[in-house]
Amino acid sequence: MQLDWSGIDFAIGAESDPEKIIDFWKKNNITITKTDTPQEVQSAANIYPKLFIVAFQKPSSSAPDGEKTIIGTVWGNYDGRRGYIVHLAVENRYRHLGLGRRLMDLVEKEFRKMGTYKIHLFVESHNESVGEFYSRLGFEKRTDLTIYSKTL
Repeated sequence: MQLDWSGIDFAIGAESDPEKIIDFWKKNNITITKTDTPQEVQSAANIYPKLFIVAFQKPSSSAPDGEKTIIGTVWGNYDGRRGYIVHLAVENRYRHLGLGRRLMDLVEKEFRKMGTYKIHLFVESHNESVGEFYSRLGFEKRTDLTIYSKTL
């Protein structure tokens, strides 16, 4: 299958329904925590709106409600020096067609405009198979760090 780019729209997350974004993540192997509430996702989307991008399949003329379907998201964050990819998700049937790369290109473009020097991302062990994808995008796997987290 080849992706028909004319059938895809990109929007900032702040203009998207946060509940639908969370549902999309749940269906596409993103671990949801207690901070992934609609209010928190909406708030995050408003902080750096151009770093939170949602890809939609345009509705077909036969779609009864004309509603767009989420097929991918990338959520970037910025700490004033470094960029972070919080969540990247692509619907299964759209994987390996360039959508993930396009989403990453869009968010990296925004990071460059902000003067970001380096981008970090974290891959959960249950999703380690995406490492090859990130390597092809120029990310290097680090073995010199151990991540510690504390839930408050």
